[in-house]
Amino acid sequence: MTFFNAFALSFGLLLAGLVLIAAWMFRTAAAPLAAKLALPALLVALGCLTPYEVNSMLGLPRMAALSALPDRAELIAFVAHDEDKRADLWLRVEDAPPRAYEIAIDEAMKKLLRDARDRKEHGGRVMLVKRAEHAAKETGHQGVTKQRSADPVYAIDDSAFALPNKGDGE
Repeated sequence: MTFFNAFALSFGLLLAGLVLIAAWMFRTAAAPLAAKLALPALLVALGCLTPYEVNSMLGLPRMAALSALPDRAELIAFVAHDEDKRADLWLRVEDAPPRAYEIAIDEAMKKLLRDARDRKEHGGRVMLVKRAEHAAKETGHQGVTKQRSADPVYAIDDSAFALPNKGDGE
């Protein structure tokens, strides 16, 4: 099922539910008060949450922190917004369809995206993996440890799309 079909189905069910609730409310005045309050409240909640899910259903980037992104993903495309210090990334995990994310970028991420752009311009594919050493602890004054950064940084995995080594000829 495509994202647009999922959106159309959920929005259609919302409208059908509104019609049924309105008809039920006017037809049966003897319904329990809890049902008269719960069903309209549920429909209002669904109606309020649906617009926030439209962007991800239609494939538009949604806001995400670097820590919320997958640990290993293929970079399909990106658009950097330097003046806003943000970037839109389209990432694919294994064989799943690509997902779009909008993230905040720093100088290290800008450099990584420039390297990725250069590889893609030369016909290469880019696999991103989270670096574990970025979250390593630093030691401050008097032996106090502090976290250097809460968000892990991606690195390009050079071996992800390499051909396997040949065996001994067997």
